Amino acid sequence: MGLTLVQLDRLLTDWKQKASMANQNLLDLDDLSAHQRLSGTGNPPSNVTGITQQRASAALTAIDRLFEDLELLNQTIDRARKLRSELPSFFVSDRDLQEIEQLLTGQSIQISSTQIPLAQRDLLSSNKQVQAISLAALLDKMMTNFTIAKDTFVAIETAWMELASKLITTHQSLIELNQLAQKTQVGIPASLIVAETNFTNLQSQIDQDPLGINLTFTQDLTPLINHSRRELATLNHQYQQLQADFATASQYLQQLNQLNQDLIEASTESQAKISHSLPMLSPLPAEELAELERWLERLVTKFAAGIIPPVQVGLTNWLNKVQAYMIYARSVLAANQLPLDTRQELRGRLDALIAKALAKGKAEDPILTDLAVRARQVLYTSPTDLNLAINLVKSYEQGLNQRLAC
Repeated sequence: MGLTLVQLDRLLTDWKQKASMANQNLLDLDDLSAHQRLSGTGNPPSNVTGITQQRASAALTAIDRLFEDLELLNQTIDRARKLRSELPSFFVSDRDLQEIEQLLTGQSIQISSTQIPLAQRDLLSSNKQVQAISLAALLDKMMTNFTIAKDTFVAIETAWMELASKLITTHQSLIELNQLAQKTQVGIPASLIVAETNFTNLQSQIDQDPLGINLTFTQDLTPLINHSRRELATLNHQYQQLQADFATASQYLQQLNQLNQDLIEASTESQAKISHSLPMLSPLPAEELAELERWLERLVTKFAAGIIPPVQVGLTNWLNKVQAYMIYARSVLAANQLPLDTRQELRGRLDALIAKALAKGKAEDPILTDLAVRARQVLYTSPTDLNLAINLVKSYEQGLNQRLAC
């Protein structure tokens, strides 16, 4: 049993609403900037290439079919509306209802016809085979094409808008990275040079292939710029560390020269004022100190030219060398100062022993007095016979201890 008139009216109203929404959404799709640029609405169409051309071609075909199908949809619904309006108020025939029902639910829309080969016909066969679908099937077909067209045009429009923002951001990033390289006084990293070249090439291709270029930005250019940023950040950190290390190196060189001068003076004074058998160590050769200074100057020159990693290695080696020299120089200074320090310690110990003897009433002991006089004479005569001075002070101390024990 077919649909009643009330059911047909409800179905017709539903199709009117669907047709109205379809009309509005297709008009909105047609108004998209990306569709107008690609279809050439009011202007020559954009000459797109690559991924964008592939997807745009399919989307433009889909939207053309959409408008063709929309016309079929509207025509079929209008025919049903016309038939409904011609129905009498009373005594509606089943045949009239079935005709409207066939339009709204049956395969009432002819979408194509194909030629039938003669070999497949009989005497009464038609030479064409007509393909027909229902309103519901036509709408499903339209929804598929609408999704294809909408997703493509929205994606292309979004890509164009995103790329406009990415162009500004990327250009600013490249400027900042170049400024950082200049500030750091390092050579432009190879990754940054490649990024700048790629950016220039991509700029000229954005209008032609926004989908492909947007993907290239995400997969290639952005990681390249991020790599350049990390590389420059590392170089900048190394540059700042090198600045601090060069300041330290300058201080070390001054300290080493002063140490060497001090140990030369200590050696000269010790040899002039003390007669002893202690070993005397040689100071650092002047040529070695001069070579250290020339080495540091070469590193400074390379650093000023923006050569960072090799200078960092060289300066580390230089600092290690200087620190080894400083350890040696301090040990030499201590060794050359030892005779003078020993004489000073003997003078102080003799004074303390004489004061003790005086306090204990032993200062006038003739033997102790003789030892004190002889020890003072040796300790305050240059060059001091250090071995004799040591023996005299030791003898005085032993003699005093013996007398105090009695």
